[in-house]
Amino acid sequence: MLAGALSLAMMPCPAGAQAAQSPGPSPAPPPAPPPPAPGPIVVSGARPAVVTTIDRKTYSLRDNLQATTGSAADIMATLPSVTVDADGNPSLRGDANVQILIDGRPAPQFNAANRGAALQALGADGVDRIEVLTNPPANFKPDGSAGVINIITKKRPGARNASATASLGSGGRFNLATTGTARLGGLAVHGALTLRHDLRTRVITDDRTVSDATTAAFVATGRQDDVQHNNRWSRIATLGADFDLSAADHIAAEGTWNDRTETTVFAEMNSARDAGGMITGSSDRAQRGHAREINSQAQLRYHHDAQNSASGKSPAENSTDGLTVLVQQSETAETEYFHYRDTYTGTASGPAIEDQRLFADEITRELSIDYVINGNDKGQLTAGYDLQADHNTFDNRATAQITPAAPPLIDAGFTNRFVYRQTIHAVFASYQRPAGRWTLMPGLRVEQVDVTADQVTADVHGRIGYFRVYPNLHLSRALGEHATLSLAYGRRVIRPDPEDLNPYPVQQDAFTVRRGNPALLPEDIQSFEVGWSFGQGATSRSVTAYLRESRNRMTNVSVAISPTVVAITKQNLGHSMAGGAEFATAGRLAKGLDYNFSGNLFVNTIDAANLGFAGTRKAVGYEAKAAIDWHAGVHDTLQLNLAATGKRLQPQGYRLPSFGADLGYRHQLAKSIALTATLSDIFATRHDGMVTTSPGLNDVLRRHQTGRILFLGLTWTPPGAKARAKDKFEYDKPTN
Repeated sequence: MLAGALSLAMMPCPAGAQAAQSPGPSPAPPPAPPPPAPGPIVVSGARPAVVTTIDRKTYSLRDNLQATTGSAADIMATLPSVTVDADGNPSLRGDANVQILIDGRPAPQFNAANRGAALQALGADGVDRIEVLTNPPANFKPDGSAGVINIITKKRPGARNASATASLGSGGRFNLATTGTARLGGLAVHGALTLRHDLRTRVITDDRTVSDATTAAFVATGRQDDVQHNNRWSRIATLGADFDLSAADHIAAEGTWNDRTETTVFAEMNSARDAGGMITGSSDRAQRGHAREINSQAQLRYHHDAQNSASGKSPAENSTDGLTVLVQQSETAETEYFHYRDTYTGTASGPAIEDQRLFADEITRELSIDYVINGNDKGQLTAGYDLQADHNTFDNRATAQITPAAPPLIDAGFTNRFVYRQTIHAVFASYQRPAGRWTLMPGLRVEQVDVTADQVTADVHGRIGYFRVYPNLHLSRALGEHATLSLAYGRRVIRPDPEDLNPYPVQQDAFTVRRGNPALLPEDIQSFEVGWSFGQGATSRSVTAYLRESRNRMTNVSVAISPTVVAITKQNLGHSMAGGAEFATAGRLAKGLDYNFSGNLFVNTIDAANLGFAGTRKAVGYEAKAAIDWHAGVHDTLQLNLAATGKRLQPQGYRLPSFGADLGYRHQLAKSIALTATLSDIFATRHDGMVTTSPGLNDVLRRHQTGRILFLGLTWTPPGAKARAKDKFEYDKPTN
């Protein structure tokens, strides 16, 4: 363009034009002006919304409006293959046994029983992208039958950088978050602070019919109506530092503190009727509760870059090659206090009072050593060793007063102390090599696991050790320039949660108690899949067929222990299979109008003969999502998200279907300031429920969360952040 302009300026005028201007000799043409000094060349581009590699799919959140005002659970709910229930618990391809990682590292608070609340407390504004690995390679832990969801946090490039987000929601909700980065020579320091306030209200109904398991004769019915109000506060602080020891050696340290508190108030109404329809019992239960969970994590990482050591390159150009040593400790300390007051209708006695205190301290220490050798065309070898040591203590206490005037007495059936220890030694290796249009990546992980479970109060001690081999294989073939065929196989495991091994009961409500099973075995899973993907510019397509086979599958089994009370215990099934096909497509319908559709159609087959159920049960389920983005102008974006989930089979029944819709709007007020508004659950239809059917029991549980929430958010990113040359371009690389 510059050359064209100069040549046009230097072209001679037509002869007639010259004569009209001057009859005399033509003056000498003036010298051409010097060309302007070349300015900086700016290269800009948008990261693709979906990137498919041999072992994962990576979803960018650049255009996801929930990523500004929502939580990590909210943005997961918008991804293909992922569903999130009313409590924030994610499922992958209909399977809730999914491992959550943060920047490729285990995060115990997101893999515990209350992971949903932790994900709802994690602000999405600090998340850059999410990786989904349904068949992870050997350098990932094999935990979780469904695979891995890896949350990649934002990295702020530059010598100095900062951002701040403030969101105000309906009902007194709000989010405040700020991040910052500073660099001095070879030292880089980064930090983040988040304050989040959330309120959750649930309406729960439970209709239960109990019959004789042998004769099927009607025994009793019960109904429970429950309204719960949860007031949650979350405070998160992160501080880290990176230091370049040399051109090849790099050290990093980071610590995170997450302090989450929750106040709970609920009112519960219970009634029971006998076979003749007469009311046999009626009571009101009021509860006040307070819970505090503190999650802390500290890690130290050393990396020696083999390529830079040999070439003398600067640390800015380091790669994943070389030796990486990671040491980290994470701890979750949770304390819950509950005060119950039961008032019985038709009795002369006063209300009964019960107090419960549940304490859990879970500590995980890890050491991992990885070595990566990149031979370019000869392939890449990754090998290493992992050591994980878990030390968990559970100390529960309950007192009961028959009347307010009576002295509190220790509830011996509830009060207990349980100690769990687990040590895992793992050695792994995987090798990735191209061969023409094919890319091959086999891997193998071997583990020795030793577990001790001590029920201190009952003086019962158990010990188990097992050795497992977890092979996996990935194959991909390029079908032209933009399409890829992929095949994968992997073996995985689900280990029992420590609390699921403790035989002492925990009262969930007046109708339900939960009890652990010391004989629970790990679940063994084999996974197969074949897929096709296409990507070109803003357009992406993918279709994947998959099959999961599980042995010793763990599932909840409900048994009536009285006409009104049910005990829920985890048991191992004999065998189960889940298979289906999922698709995803994204692209542009018209100028400024983008779409994203995905779906999953699957079949579940369950054989629970070892639990006393006759025959094999089978059911078809589905999941479907749609998102429409309308870029109304340079500064305005409107987004609509729809999600539907069909009936899902359970060993003793099925989960009820659900549907939800969310709306978002973003307006760029200035270059560094953006306003975002989101309205979740537009039609208040996001319900959850379970139907349980077994000999002697029929139970219908429905939960309705008041999820129509409006949020207004303001994001500020100051202009002029000074980046070094190496920070001008950032390319996505797989994170392990």
